[in-house]
Amino acid sequence: MVGMFLNGKQMYDLKKSEERTNAIQKREGKENFHVYSVICGCPCPTCGGWHVIDESRPLPTKEECEVILKNHNKAKKNKNA
Repeated sequence: MVGMFLNGKQMYDLKKSEERTNAIQKREGKENFHVYSVICGCPCPTCGGWHVIDESRPLPTKEECEVILKNHNKAKKNKNA
């Protein structure tokens, strides 16, 4: 079981997993989806976990982000006033 923090080898493994996942995203054209890490906690001393592409949660486009940000800032100003 992994302790409270990951050691160097586990962090290296997790970073390499992130790089492999990014390469898969580029190859398969899945760049607009959320990616999250899974820390398994197995007894292997060099296993840090892996990354998963969540195809059920697409990322918003640039235009959608601008609208979301404007609405958030407007709501924040109204709340403070």
